[in-house]
Amino acid sequence: MPVAITVPALRSTIPCHDLGFVMPGIFSSLWAVTGRGSLLRYAAGLGVRGIETVGKLGLYVAVGVRLGAHDAGLFFLCLTWIGLASTGARLGLDRAMTRHIAAELAVGNGRAARAALLQGLALTTLAALVAALLTVLVADVAAVRLFGFPDLVWPLYLSALVLVPQTLAFSLGAALAGFGRGVAAQIVQSALWPVLTLVALLAMPIAQEGGALDGLIVALGAALAASCLLGGLILLRERGRLRTSPALAAADEVASASVVEALPSLWTTARPLLIVEITQVGLSGLPVFLLGMVADAATVGAFSIASRISMLIWVIIISIGTIAAPRYAALYRLGKMDELRAYNRMVQRGAALVALPATAVMLAFPEFLLGLISADFRLAALALQILALGQMVNGLFSCQDILLAMTGGGDILRRLNLFQLTVGLLLCAVLIPAFGLVGAALATSLIVLQGALGTHWAARRYVLQIEKN
Repeated sequence: MPVAITVPALRSTIPCHDLGFVMPGIFSSLWAVTGRGSLLRYAAGLGVRGIETVGKLGLYVAVGVRLGAHDAGLFFLCLTWIGLASTGARLGLDRAMTRHIAAELAVGNGRAARAALLQGLALTTLAALVAALLTVLVADVAAVRLFGFPDLVWPLYLSALVLVPQTLAFSLGAALAGFGRGVAAQIVQSALWPVLTLVALLAMPIAQEGGALDGLIVALGAALAASCLLGGLILLRERGRLRTSPALAAADEVASASVVEALPSLWTTARPLLIVEITQVGLSGLPVFLLGMVADAATVGAFSIASRISMLIWVIIISIGTIAAPRYAALYRLGKMDELRAYNRMVQRGAALVALPATAVMLAFPEFLLGLISADFRLAALALQILALGQMVNGLFSCQDILLAMTGGGDILRRLNLFQLTVGLLLCAVLIPAFGLVGAALATSLIVLQGALGTHWAARRYVLQIEKN
């Protein structure tokens, strides 16, 4: 049985009553729910994602130009491998840390937030080391027997070195999000490393065949290590908040008291989220892996480029969700359901306003976008349009998986994702062997569509219709 504790409820300090006449419609509601400071954080977060987008797009262009279609395909296979292994190594603790740190700080329990931080980072570090060792052990078999590319063996060995900093960068970013440092979280998780890797690739001489690919993977690892260092330094500046202070109850902002339930253990929160994370990264990597088994490396590279261009929409959604996550957790912990519903509407509208124009560009100019990288990738134009349609729906029903994760809906997410995995496996098994590149795009788009609609329905039924007493 959960233990109930009495905590102070914070008084709203948002001065919005006199602004509605100058900010009609959605912008008035955005201000009313967030205030100027939060809007500035969202703008900064989108700015950081803009840097990430430019960095990743530039990196993909440079990879295509400098490595060629074959080695680019090998690089994206390694990138997918790293993503899968790193997600498993995080054990679902990244989202769990975000929820626990934000929720505990909302009620003034800094010591519990510190315990969640230390436990999460320790476990993910250990798991990352295990994942790196396993990658070394299976690299030869995976390269030769699974993918049929003997020259993939050494890049997979190097990929093992990338696993530890990749895992820690995401974990440190998740912890920063829990502290409300969403912009810093995005820099650490996803904005800094593509820019540094791009700079390293452009500065790298290509002395011999395969040398650029090996050097690129090493540069990727070094860039992720720099991201970890930055994340650690920022976290050190937040250490003063990791103490429980009785002064909170007497603060001027305290207006009333409310009763909230104690959180479950960090691992209890993380366990279903681990399944969710593995399922999601598995579904994103599954079409690449299966296409690699039935097509040549150049086709894999073209699909990977198209997929990553379409996922720039997902990048925008994740940017908004990263900033929204601690607010979701805090409002739910304090039982402020009306505010939670209003805030969630604002988040979805904001994501749609940014995502829909971007998908329209992908639908209208697919060959142009792919041609910016390499003429060899224009064969994936139809695939990019199909992928963009799936991301358009994702933009309309965004961030509901984050809402569920931050409000204790991990078990619901797990069930939704296991069903999504079942459907995704069937789609990939049928469509990819039959239609190749286009089949991979169709399967991916339908998987995204199912996920967006499923989490939207679940959030409405299990979270947003509940009144907490």
